[in-house]
Amino acid sequence: MIVNRRLVSRATAAALCALAVVLASIVLVPAQRAYAAGTTYYVSTSGNDSNAGTSTSAPWRSLSKVNSTTFQPGDVIRLEAGDSWTGQLWPKGSGTDGTPISIDSYGTGAKPKIAGQGTVGDAVRLNNQQYWEIRNLDVSNEVPTGTTDGSKLGDFRGIGVHGDNGQTLHHFVIDSVDVHDVTGEVKWVGGSTAGNKPGITFQQGWDRSKDTGGIAFLTGVQNVSAPGAPTVLDDITVENSTIKNTSFAGIVTKQYAGDAPGAVYTGWGKRATATDPNFTPYTDVTFRGNYITQANTSYGCNGIYLTGVRGGLVEGNVIDRVGVSGVETNMADSVIVQHNEIMGTHLSSGGADQNGLDPDIGTTNQLFQYNYLHDNGDGILLCACNTAVKFGSVVVRYNVVTGTSRWNLNMSQGATGTVANVYNNTFYNTASTIMVTGGVGGTATLTDNLFVSGPNSPQFLQQSTITYRNNGYSSNLTTVPTSDATRKVGSPMFVNPSVTGPYGDENGPRLSTAANFALQSGSPFVDAGATITGNGGLDFAGSPVPIGNGPEIGAFERGAPGIAFTDTFDNLATGALTNGTNGWRVISTNNDISVVETPSATDKSVRLTRTVDGGGTDGTNLARLFSTPMQGLVTIETQVMRNDSQAGWFGLPYVYNADGVQAVSVAFARGQIHAYQGTTDSVIGTYTNGKWYRVTLTVDTVNQSFDLDIDGRRVLTDAAFRTSMPGIAKIAWYSNGGERGSAHVDDVRISRGSAYGQ
Repeated sequence: MIVNRRLVSRATAAALCALAVVLASIVLVPAQRAYAAGTTYYVSTSGNDSNAGTSTSAPWRSLSKVNSTTFQPGDVIRLEAGDSWTGQLWPKGSGTDGTPISIDSYGTGAKPKIAGQGTVGDAVRLNNQQYWEIRNLDVSNEVPTGTTDGSKLGDFRGIGVHGDNGQTLHHFVIDSVDVHDVTGEVKWVGGSTAGNKPGITFQQGWDRSKDTGGIAFLTGVQNVSAPGAPTVLDDITVENSTIKNTSFAGIVTKQYAGDAPGAVYTGWGKRATATDPNFTPYTDVTFRGNYITQANTSYGCNGIYLTGVRGGLVEGNVIDRVGVSGVETNMADSVIVQHNEIMGTHLSSGGADQNGLDPDIGTTNQLFQYNYLHDNGDGILLCACNTAVKFGSVVVRYNVVTGTSRWNLNMSQGATGTVANVYNNTFYNTASTIMVTGGVGGTATLTDNLFVSGPNSPQFLQQSTITYRNNGYSSNLTTVPTSDATRKVGSPMFVNPSVTGPYGDENGPRLSTAANFALQSGSPFVDAGATITGNGGLDFAGSPVPIGNGPEIGAFERGAPGIAFTDTFDNLATGALTNGTNGWRVISTNNDISVVETPSATDKSVRLTRTVDGGGTDGTNLARLFSTPMQGLVTIETQVMRNDSQAGWFGLPYVYNADGVQAVSVAFARGQIHAYQGTTDSVIGTYTNGKWYRVTLTVDTVNQSFDLDIDGRRVLTDAAFRTSMPGIAKIAWYSNGGERGSAHVDDVRISRGSAYGQ
């Protein structure tokens, strides 16, 4: 499932900016969690540390005042927008479950800046603390002087979350921050010290390597010779943020292992076997909807380096021009990497790799799916390459890999005992002479992948541990694996393989561009795939698998995904909305559904007003009907606003099956946002009259579940339908019965497939 990140659909950029100011003040309450109110403290460069700090008229002034204060559960620290501080922000104290401590901004203007300037290890720091949420900061940690040879690189991070107290520390949310210009040093686990340069060192081992960059989650011990119990971080989220020009990494997690000189080895962050009892990883880690680039640093390496984790999700990120690897997992279990766009990876800082994706050493239950990799140095690396680590399991499916300059798939599965299943990926290659390479000591099975190449004779590694089964190959190839007895050969008939964009940016991935590598009708690879059990049921675009008589070869079922419906209402005449306008079904018996000039005359919306009974079960109802119910992954996006005193129950929206039964229900009523999880009505947040909210439903009719995002923040994941819905037949915004009040609806967009980049 996926999340919708910062999608732009307001009529004008000016209107969007105005709306963003309103939305910045929204705080959602997670499902079944009541946040207790604490004290709000304000900090401004025009303030005074002798002030109480509890109002905008009497704020504190300095970071030292904040850093010397122990905050209590539910407290909020607000820094004034447009202000800047030099040094370190390290407030003390911990929240509790349901009552975190928060850092945020207030006022209008640019995000408040915290500039470490290389004087501190972490510009923003937490240590042995828990239940913290950090939002809307601008963070940097760049040594201001030095040369370009690496002499100013050091042990620096933008935001660092640390622990060494032998406990499990819970709940860290970093949301909507901008971290940039961190001059972190580059330290490698292995390699040769002959490659050492200023700022770059090799042979550092696990604990002393790869722990600098933009945002880092790191644990250690207070005494390396007597390590005690492990410190575990749990419930980590980094979302909706930008991380730019931070070396070594964009985002990194590292659990302590004890391999530095003089240390007692613990093995908490590393694994000798798949069931190693010493392995004590972080849990519940999510990196979602971020933009990461290292385009303007010579020392940028991993975009996301996820190690020492069990239960991870990396989705919806744009990773742009990083070195070494876009997303690398290492010594990790049960990680899903999906719906990311990764482009422009390159060699950097003495590293040997330049791949988009890399499930690396000691990784089990890895699922890499629905990613768009284009114009990278390398494509996908399966690097279970440590022969002493004889385990590993990964599924790589429904990815699109194009424009690779070196190799497309490198199965460096050097260790026996590793298992890789690679199926239904599309590899389109115009320059590289290597399609599949590496060396497989375990087993690898390649099924239903589509290999299309400009060069006629790219390498396909063939050995007894690799099984090629029913893959597709472009007809010009002269090096098709002879072991693939059921192979299919022909012209793929892509929609548009010469596509050059648009590509993802700070507004999110443009996965829809990859749909140009979908098959057109008549392709020899349509209905030609082998059936694979447990394939997830959805292709790259969210279409059901199969659509026809059998699955397709490659990442797409036939045809590109499309927009089922979109309406901004801006071109409609102001006044009562007539049934049938733009395909809307409108029922307003005894009540009113009208186009109104809200937010403005050039950015209109529809207002539903209910003052008396009427309309029967449908009530006052704005609906979209689908004579052929939509199946697979369907994304429903809308802006909604309540601006009334009656606060009756309004479905905004409800989703129905072909029998007219509600399957997904979101409602705004009496100051609360509701959503049904199965048959249970849950309060997932609060709303304020007069404020617009973006509601995004990602509905999966194959797996009978949905995600819900409010203003780009995930509030429900894989929630169950109220009732079975094989296909979506109706989507309605409405109120009926004795409910009273009004609601505004705007910018409706119903998409087949992923919300990202539509």
